[in-house]
Amino acid sequence: MNYNDELIELPDATTPRLIKVIGVGGGGGNAVGQMYRDNIPEVRYLVINTDSKALQDSPVPNQLQIGPGLGVGGNPAKGRELGEENVQKIDSILDEETKMIFITAGMGGGTGTGISPIIAREARKKGMLAIGIVTIPFLFERERRIDKALDGLEVLSNEVDAVLVINNQRLCDIYSDLTILNAFKLADRTLSNAVSSITEIISMHGRVNLDFEDVRNVLTDGGVAVMSSGYGEGEGRVMAAINDALNSPLLNNNDIYSADRILLAVTTSQRNEEALRMNEIDDITRFMQRFDSNITTKWGLAFDDSLGARIKITILASGFDLYSQGKRKSEQQGQGQAQSVDEPSYPGRGERIARYYNAGARCGMPIKLYHPRPNVYLFNDDDLRNEVLLDQVENVPTRLRTGKQLEQLKQLSNQTSQHR
Repeated sequence: MNYNDELIELPDATTPRLIKVIGVGGGGGNAVGQMYRDNIPEVRYLVINTDSKALQDSPVPNQLQIGPGLGVGGNPAKGRELGEENVQKIDSILDEETKMIFITAGMGGGTGTGISPIIAREARKKGMLAIGIVTIPFLFERERRIDKALDGLEVLSNEVDAVLVINNQRLCDIYSDLTILNAFKLADRTLSNAVSSITEIISMHGRVNLDFEDVRNVLTDGGVAVMSSGYGEGEGRVMAAINDALNSPLLNNNDIYSADRILLAVTTSQRNEEALRMNEIDDITRFMQRFDSNITTKWGLAFDDSLGARIKITILASGFDLYSQGKRKSEQQGQGQAQSVDEPSYPGRGERIARYYNAGARCGMPIKLYHPRPNVYLFNDDDLRNEVLLDQVENVPTRLRTGKQLEQLKQLSNQTSQHR
Protein backbone atom coordinates (compact mmCIF):
# COMPACT_ATOMS: atom_id res chain seq x y z
CA MET A 1 0.00 0.00 0.00
CA ASN A 2 1.36 3.40 -0.97
CA TYR A 3 1.31 5.81 1.98
CA ASN A 4 1.70 9.21 0.39
CA ASP A 5 -0.16 12.46 0.89
CA GLU A 6 -3.28 11.25 -0.90
CA LEU A 7 -6.41 9.82 0.68
CA ILE A 8 -6.65 6.05 0.52
CA GLU A 9 -10.39 5.26 0.36
CA LEU A 10 -11.54 1.67 0.08
CA PRO A 11 -15.10 1.17 -1.15
CA ASP A 12 -17.65 -0.37 1.18
CA ALA A 13 -21.07 -0.48 -0.42
CA THR A 14 -22.76 -1.88 2.68
CA THR A 15 -21.76 0.95 5.04
CA PRO A 16 -24.15 3.90 5.42
CA ARG A 17 -22.49 7.29 5.15
CA LEU A 18 -24.17 9.03 8.06
CA ILE A 19 -21.34 8.83 10.63
CA LYS A 20 -17.59 8.97 10.14
CA VAL A 21 -15.03 8.49 12.93
CA ILE A 22 -11.68 10.19 12.34
CA GLY A 23 -8.58 9.43 14.41
CA VAL A 24 -6.00 12.22 14.29
CA GLY A 25 -2.39 11.66 15.33
CA GLY A 26 -0.99 8.78 17.34
CA GLY A 27 -3.49 8.70 20.20
CA GLY A 28 -6.49 9.22 17.95
CA GLY A 29 -5.25 6.62 15.49
CA ASN A 30 -4.86 4.05 18.26
CA ALA A 31 -8.38 4.70 19.55
CA VAL A 32 -9.96 4.40 16.11
CA GLY A 33 -7.88 1.30 15.41
CA GLN A 34 -9.40 -0.36 18.48
CA MET A 35 -12.87 0.72 17.40
CA TYR A 36 -12.25 -0.67 13.91
CA ARG A 37 -11.38 -4.01 15.52
CA ASP A 38 -14.60 -3.83 17.57
CA ASN A 39 -16.42 -3.74 14.21
CA ILE A 40 -19.27 -1.42 15.11
CA PRO A 41 -21.73 -1.47 12.22
CA GLU A 42 -23.03 1.54 10.29
CA VAL A 43 -19.86 3.60 10.85
CA ARG A 44 -16.93 4.49 8.58
CA TYR A 45 -13.41 4.98 9.89
CA LEU A 46 -10.47 7.13 8.83
CA VAL A 47 -7.06 7.86 10.34
CA ILE A 48 -5.03 11.00 9.67
CA ASN A 49 -1.39 11.42 10.60
CA THR A 50 1.77 13.31 9.73
CA ASP A 51 3.82 10.19 10.52
CA SER A 52 3.83 7.63 7.71
CA LYS A 53 5.13 4.86 10.01
CA ALA A 54 2.12 5.22 12.29
CA LEU A 55 -0.19 4.86 9.30
CA GLN A 56 1.61 1.73 8.19
CA ASP A 57 0.97 0.19 11.62
CA SER A 58 -2.74 1.07 11.66
CA PRO A 59 -5.35 -1.62 10.90
CA VAL A 60 -7.70 1.04 9.50
CA PRO A 61 -7.59 0.85 5.68
CA ASN A 62 -8.84 4.40 4.95
CA GLN A 63 -6.01 6.84 5.64
CA LEU A 64 -4.83 10.36 4.92
CA GLN A 65 -1.22 11.39 5.31
CA ILE A 66 -0.64 15.10 5.91
CA GLY A 67 2.78 16.42 4.91
CA PRO A 68 5.93 14.49 3.98
CA GLY A 69 5.34 11.74 6.58
CA LEU A 70 8.04 12.69 9.10
CA GLY A 71 5.75 13.81 11.93
CA VAL A 72 5.78 17.20 13.65
CA GLY A 73 7.90 16.48 16.72
CA GLY A 74 5.08 17.11 19.18
CA ASN A 75 4.68 20.72 18.00
CA PRO A 76 0.98 21.73 17.64
CA ALA A 77 1.92 24.89 15.69
CA LYS A 78 3.67 22.77 13.06
CA GLY A 79 0.74 20.39 12.95
CA ARG A 80 -1.67 23.27 12.48
CA GLU A 81 0.50 24.73 9.74
CA LEU A 82 0.52 21.44 7.83
CA GLY A 83 -3.21 21.12 8.33
CA GLU A 84 -3.91 24.56 6.90
CA GLU A 85 -1.61 23.86 3.94
CA ASN A 86 -3.57 20.69 3.22
CA VAL A 87 -7.06 21.97 4.01
CA GLN A 88 -8.33 20.94 0.57
CA LYS A 89 -7.34 17.33 1.25
CA ILE A 90 -9.14 17.55 4.59
CA ASP A 91 -12.23 18.88 2.83
CA SER A 92 -12.11 15.92 0.46
CA ILE A 93 -12.77 13.45 3.30
CA LEU A 94 -15.87 15.37 4.42
CA ASP A 95 -18.28 14.06 1.82
CA GLU A 96 -21.82 15.37 1.54
CA GLU A 97 -23.41 12.15 2.75
CA THR A 98 -21.69 12.40 6.13
CA LYS A 99 -23.96 14.10 8.67
CA MET A 100 -21.91 13.59 11.84
CA ILE A 101 -18.21 13.15 12.53
CA PHE A 102 -16.36 12.06 15.63
CA ILE A 103 -12.83 13.48 15.85
CA THR A 104 -10.64 11.67 18.34
CA ALA A 105 -7.15 12.78 19.34
CA GLY A 106 -4.70 12.82 22.20
CA MET A 107 -4.25 16.37 23.45
CA GLY A 108 -0.69 17.44 24.22
CA GLY A 109 1.07 16.13 21.12
CA GLY A 110 1.55 17.85 17.78
CA THR A 111 -0.60 16.28 15.08
CA GLY A 112 -3.83 15.65 17.01
CA THR A 113 -3.66 18.92 18.94
CA GLY A 114 -2.84 20.98 15.85
CA ILE A 115 -4.97 19.42 13.12
CA SER A 116 -8.17 18.27 14.87
CA PRO A 117 -9.61 21.82 15.24
CA ILE A 118 -9.14 22.39 11.50
CA ILE A 119 -11.10 19.22 10.68
CA ALA A 120 -13.90 20.29 13.03
CA ARG A 121 -14.00 23.78 11.57
CA GLU A 122 -14.28 22.52 8.00
CA ALA A 123 -16.92 19.94 8.95
CA ARG A 124 -19.16 22.50 10.61
CA LYS A 125 -18.84 24.78 7.60
CA LYS A 126 -20.54 21.97 5.67
CA GLY A 127 -23.31 21.67 8.24
CA MET A 128 -22.04 18.48 9.89
CA LEU A 129 -22.44 17.74 13.57
CA ALA A 130 -18.87 17.62 14.91
CA ILE A 131 -18.05 15.81 18.15
CA GLY A 132 -14.56 15.76 19.67
CA ILE A 133 -13.40 12.85 21.86
CA VAL A 134 -10.00 13.59 23.33
CA THR A 135 -7.64 12.38 26.02
CA ILE A 136 -5.68 14.59 28.40
CA PRO A 137 -2.38 13.44 29.96
CA PHE A 138 -1.50 11.62 33.15
CA LEU A 139 -0.32 13.79 36.03
CA PHE A 140 3.18 12.35 35.78
CA GLU A 141 3.55 14.01 32.35
CA ARG A 142 3.78 17.28 34.31
CA GLU A 143 2.63 20.81 33.89
CA ARG A 144 4.12 21.80 30.55
CA ARG A 145 2.54 18.96 28.55
CA ILE A 146 -0.70 19.12 30.52
CA ASP A 147 -0.99 22.84 29.91
CA LYS A 148 -0.34 22.35 26.18
CA ALA A 149 -3.06 19.69 26.16
CA LEU A 150 -5.58 21.93 27.92
CA ASP A 151 -4.76 24.81 25.56
CA GLY A 152 -5.42 22.44 22.66
CA LEU A 153 -8.65 21.24 24.24
CA GLU A 154 -9.90 24.82 24.52
CA VAL A 155 -9.05 25.51 20.88
CA LEU A 156 -10.87 22.36 19.77
CA SER A 157 -13.88 23.14 21.97
CA ASN A 158 -14.41 26.37 20.02
CA GLU A 159 -14.67 24.43 16.76
CA VAL A 160 -16.78 21.38 17.69
CA ASP A 161 -20.40 21.13 18.76
CA ALA A 162 -19.56 19.00 21.76
CA VAL A 163 -16.45 17.51 23.32
CA LEU A 164 -15.99 14.40 25.45
CA VAL A 165 -12.89 14.41 27.63
CA ILE A 166 -11.15 11.21 28.68
CA ASN A 167 -8.77 11.98 31.52
CA ASN A 168 -5.95 9.43 31.52
CA GLN A 169 -5.42 10.07 35.22
CA ARG A 170 -8.92 8.76 35.92
CA LEU A 171 -7.85 5.42 34.49
CA CYS A 172 -5.71 5.05 37.61
CA ASP A 173 -8.77 5.65 39.79
CA ILE A 174 -11.34 3.55 37.95
CA TYR A 175 -9.13 0.70 36.67
CA SER A 176 -6.37 0.70 39.27
CA ASP A 177 -5.94 -3.11 39.27
CA LEU A 178 -5.68 -3.52 35.48
CA THR A 179 -2.51 -3.63 33.44
CA ILE A 180 -1.80 -0.38 31.65
CA LEU A 181 -2.44 -1.97 28.23
CA ASN A 182 -5.86 -3.23 29.29
CA ALA A 183 -6.68 0.15 30.83
CA PHE A 184 -5.80 1.86 27.55
CA LYS A 185 -8.03 -0.59 25.68
CA LEU A 186 -10.93 0.27 27.96
CA ALA A 187 -10.30 3.97 27.40
CA ASP A 188 -10.27 3.38 23.65
CA ARG A 189 -13.53 1.46 23.94
CA THR A 190 -15.07 4.51 25.55
CA LEU A 191 -15.09 5.89 22.01
CA SER A 192 -16.76 2.71 20.76
CA ASN A 193 -19.40 3.03 23.48
CA ALA A 194 -20.11 6.65 22.58
CA VAL A 195 -20.40 6.03 18.84
CA SER A 196 -22.42 2.82 19.19
CA SER A 197 -24.78 4.66 21.54
CA ILE A 198 -25.42 7.22 18.81
CA THR A 199 -25.91 4.64 16.06
CA GLU A 200 -28.34 2.66 18.20
CA ILE A 201 -30.40 5.76 18.98
CA ILE A 202 -30.54 6.77 15.33
CA SER A 203 -31.59 3.30 14.18
CA MET A 204 -33.93 2.41 17.06
CA HIS A 205 -37.49 1.32 16.30
CA GLY A 206 -39.53 1.19 19.46
CA ARG A 207 -42.61 2.30 21.31
CA VAL A 208 -41.12 5.79 21.74
CA ASN A 209 -38.72 6.55 18.89
CA LEU A 210 -35.65 8.75 18.74
CA ASP A 211 -33.85 9.90 15.59
CA PHE A 212 -30.82 11.78 14.32
CA GLU A 213 -32.46 15.17 14.79
CA ASP A 214 -32.97 14.38 18.48
CA VAL A 215 -29.25 13.66 18.75
CA ARG A 216 -28.45 16.86 16.87
CA ASN A 217 -30.67 18.92 19.19
CA VAL A 218 -28.89 17.60 22.27
CA LEU A 219 -25.34 17.95 20.98
CA THR A 220 -25.36 21.07 18.75
CA ASP A 221 -23.31 23.75 20.55
CA GLY A 222 -23.49 21.49 23.58
CA GLY A 223 -20.04 22.15 25.03
CA VAL A 224 -18.79 19.35 27.28
CA ALA A 225 -20.91 16.22 26.81
CA VAL A 226 -21.42 12.68 28.02
CA MET A 227 -22.68 9.85 25.84
CA SER A 228 -22.58 6.34 27.17
CA SER A 229 -24.63 3.18 27.74
CA GLY A 230 -24.98 1.06 30.84
CA TYR A 231 -26.63 -2.23 31.85
CA GLY A 232 -28.39 -3.33 35.02
CA GLU A 233 -30.17 -6.41 36.25
CA GLY A 234 -31.79 -7.66 39.40
CA GLU A 235 -33.26 -5.43 42.09
CA GLY A 236 -32.66 -1.76 41.33
CA ARG A 237 -31.60 -2.56 37.78
CA VAL A 238 -32.61 0.86 36.43
CA MET A 239 -30.33 2.78 38.79
CA ALA A 240 -27.63 0.15 38.25
CA ALA A 241 -27.82 0.80 34.48
CA ILE A 242 -27.68 4.57 34.99
CA ASN A 243 -24.67 4.29 37.29
CA ASP A 244 -22.99 1.90 34.87
CA ALA A 245 -23.40 4.48 32.09
CA LEU A 246 -22.04 7.26 34.28
CA ASN A 247 -19.04 5.30 35.61
CA SER A 248 -16.95 6.33 32.62
CA PRO A 249 -13.68 8.13 32.00
CA LEU A 250 -15.71 10.44 29.78
CA LEU A 251 -17.06 12.28 32.79
CA ASN A 252 -13.65 13.63 33.84
CA ASN A 253 -15.18 14.47 37.24
CA ASN A 254 -17.78 16.74 35.63
CA ASP A 255 -21.07 17.04 37.49
CA ILE A 256 -23.58 15.62 35.02
CA TYR A 257 -26.38 17.30 36.96
CA SER A 258 -25.22 20.69 35.66
CA ALA A 259 -26.11 19.65 32.09
CA ASP A 260 -28.85 21.66 30.38
CA ARG A 261 -29.89 19.01 27.81
CA ILE A 262 -30.32 15.27 28.21
CA LEU A 263 -31.57 12.37 26.12
CA LEU A 264 -32.39 8.98 27.66
CA ALA A 265 -32.89 5.81 25.63
CA VAL A 266 -34.29 2.83 27.55
CA THR A 267 -34.08 -0.66 26.04
CA THR A 268 -35.82 -3.62 27.63
CA SER A 269 -37.20 -7.03 26.76
CA GLN A 270 -40.86 -7.24 25.72
CA ARG A 271 -41.41 -10.49 27.60
CA ASN A 272 -43.85 -9.91 30.41
CA GLU A 273 -41.65 -11.22 33.20
CA GLU A 274 -38.59 -9.24 32.00
CA ALA A 275 -40.12 -6.00 30.69
CA LEU A 276 -39.72 -2.59 32.33
CA ARG A 277 -42.22 -2.11 35.16
CA MET A 278 -44.05 1.12 35.87
CA ASN A 279 -42.62 1.25 39.38
CA GLU A 280 -39.13 1.25 37.84
CA ILE A 281 -39.98 4.55 36.14
CA ASP A 282 -39.78 6.05 39.64
CA ASP A 283 -36.02 5.42 39.63
CA ILE A 284 -35.69 7.39 36.39
CA THR A 285 -37.77 10.15 37.99
CA ARG A 286 -35.45 10.26 41.01
CA PHE A 287 -32.46 10.53 38.71
CA MET A 288 -34.00 13.32 36.66
CA GLN A 289 -35.10 15.30 39.72
CA ARG A 290 -31.46 16.08 40.43
CA PHE A 291 -31.25 18.25 37.33
CA ASP A 292 -32.38 21.84 37.04
CA SER A 293 -36.13 22.10 36.44
CA ASN A 294 -35.49 23.92 33.13
CA ILE A 295 -33.43 21.13 31.59
CA THR A 296 -34.44 20.08 28.06
CA THR A 297 -35.33 16.38 27.99
CA LYS A 298 -36.09 13.71 25.41
CA TRP A 299 -36.51 9.97 25.92
CA GLY A 300 -37.05 6.84 23.90
CA LEU A 301 -38.17 3.28 24.57
CA ALA A 302 -37.07 0.31 22.48
CA PHE A 303 -37.28 -3.47 22.82
CA ASP A 304 -34.62 -6.17 22.58
CA ASP A 305 -35.58 -9.62 23.85
CA SER A 306 -31.92 -10.71 23.80
CA LEU A 307 -31.37 -8.56 26.91
CA GLY A 308 -33.36 -11.03 28.98
CA ALA A 309 -33.80 -9.67 32.51
CA ARG A 310 -31.24 -6.91 31.93
CA ILE A 311 -32.11 -3.35 31.09
CA LYS A 312 -30.02 -0.96 29.01
CA ILE A 313 -29.98 2.82 29.41
CA THR A 314 -28.16 5.18 27.06
CA ILE A 315 -27.49 8.73 28.25
CA LEU A 316 -26.63 11.72 26.09
CA ALA A 317 -26.13 14.91 28.10
CA SER A 318 -24.53 18.22 27.19
CA GLY A 319 -24.26 21.85 28.23
CA PHE A 320 -21.86 21.43 31.15
CA ASP A 321 -20.64 24.66 32.71
CA LEU A 322 -17.02 24.06 31.74
CA TYR A 323 -17.30 25.16 28.12
CA SER A 324 -20.89 25.63 26.99
CA GLN A 325 -21.42 29.13 28.37
CA GLY A 326 -18.04 30.43 27.26
CA LYS A 327 -18.37 28.78 23.85
CA ARG A 328 -21.77 30.32 23.18
CA LYS A 329 -20.60 33.74 24.36
CA SER A 330 -17.57 33.50 22.06
CA GLU A 331 -19.74 32.60 19.07
CA GLN A 332 -22.16 35.43 19.83
CA GLN A 333 -19.22 37.79 19.66
CA GLY A 334 -18.31 36.39 16.24
CA GLN A 335 -15.16 34.60 17.30
CA GLY A 336 -14.71 31.42 15.33
CA GLN A 337 -11.07 31.17 14.32
CA ALA A 338 -8.83 28.78 16.20
CA GLN A 339 -6.31 30.53 18.38
CA SER A 340 -2.66 29.57 18.62
CA VAL A 341 -1.34 26.72 20.74
CA ASP A 342 2.30 27.58 20.09
CA GLU A 343 3.26 27.77 23.76
CA PRO A 344 1.42 26.88 26.97
CA SER A 345 -0.46 29.77 28.58
CA TYR A 346 1.37 29.71 31.89
CA PRO A 347 -0.54 32.44 33.80
CA GLY A 348 -3.08 30.73 36.04
CA ARG A 349 -2.21 27.28 34.79
CA GLY A 350 -2.16 25.77 38.29
CA GLU A 351 -5.80 26.66 38.88
CA ARG A 352 -6.81 25.25 35.51
CA ILE A 353 -4.93 22.01 36.05
CA ALA A 354 -6.50 21.69 39.48
CA ARG A 355 -9.95 22.16 37.94
CA TYR A 356 -9.41 19.23 35.58
CA TYR A 357 -7.52 16.93 37.91
CA ASN A 358 -8.88 17.88 41.35
CA ALA A 359 -5.25 18.31 42.33
CA GLY A 360 -3.94 21.09 44.51
CA ALA A 361 -1.56 22.97 42.22
CA ARG A 362 -0.13 26.46 42.11
CA CYS A 363 1.49 28.24 39.20
CA GLY A 364 5.15 27.33 39.13
CA MET A 365 4.81 24.63 41.81
CA PRO A 366 4.68 20.85 41.39
CA ILE A 367 1.26 19.24 41.20
CA LYS A 368 0.35 17.44 44.40
CA LEU A 369 -0.34 13.76 44.01
CA TYR A 370 -3.99 13.07 43.30
CA HIS A 371 -5.73 11.00 45.96
CA PRO A 372 -9.49 11.20 45.40
CA ARG A 373 -11.45 11.84 48.59
CA PRO A 374 -14.73 9.93 48.71
CA ASN A 375 -17.71 12.04 49.68
CA VAL A 376 -18.91 9.81 52.52
CA TYR A 377 -22.19 10.57 54.29
CA LEU A 378 -22.47 9.61 57.98
CA PHE A 379 -26.02 8.89 59.17
CA ASN A 380 -27.53 9.91 62.47
CA ASP A 381 -30.61 8.29 64.05
CA ASP A 382 -33.08 10.81 62.56
CA ASP A 383 -31.70 10.22 59.06
CA LEU A 384 -32.89 6.61 59.11
CA ARG A 385 -36.50 7.86 59.18
CA ASN A 386 -36.01 10.34 56.32
CA GLU A 387 -37.12 8.49 53.16
CA VAL A 388 -36.07 11.31 50.81
CA LEU A 389 -32.58 11.32 52.28
CA LEU A 390 -32.32 7.53 52.11
CA ASP A 391 -33.31 7.58 48.44
CA GLN A 392 -30.70 10.24 47.66
CA VAL A 393 -27.93 8.29 49.41
CA GLU A 394 -28.90 5.02 47.74
CA ASN A 395 -29.15 6.45 44.25
CA VAL A 396 -25.70 8.05 44.19
CA PRO A 397 -22.85 5.73 45.25
CA THR A 398 -20.06 7.25 47.32
CA ARG A 399 -17.55 6.88 44.47
CA LEU A 400 -19.78 8.98 42.16
CA ARG A 401 -20.99 11.53 44.73
CA THR A 402 -19.85 15.11 44.26
CA GLY A 403 -19.08 17.55 47.04
CA LYS A 404 -22.17 19.54 46.09
CA GLN A 405 -24.37 16.46 46.46
CA LEU A 406 -22.83 15.73 49.87
CA GLU A 407 -23.78 19.23 51.00
CA GLN A 408 -27.34 18.66 49.78
CA LEU A 409 -27.52 15.46 51.84
CA LYS A 410 -26.38 17.37 54.92
CA GLN A 411 -29.06 20.01 54.30
CA LEU A 412 -31.74 17.32 54.12
CA SER A 413 -30.45 15.91 57.40
CA ASN A 414 -30.56 19.33 59.06
CA GLN A 415 -34.14 19.86 57.89
CA THR A 416 -35.12 16.57 59.52
CA SER A 417 -33.48 17.53 62.78
CA GLN A 418 -35.18 20.96 62.83
CA HIS A 419 -38.63 19.45 62.33
CA ARG A 420 -38.26 17.20 65.38
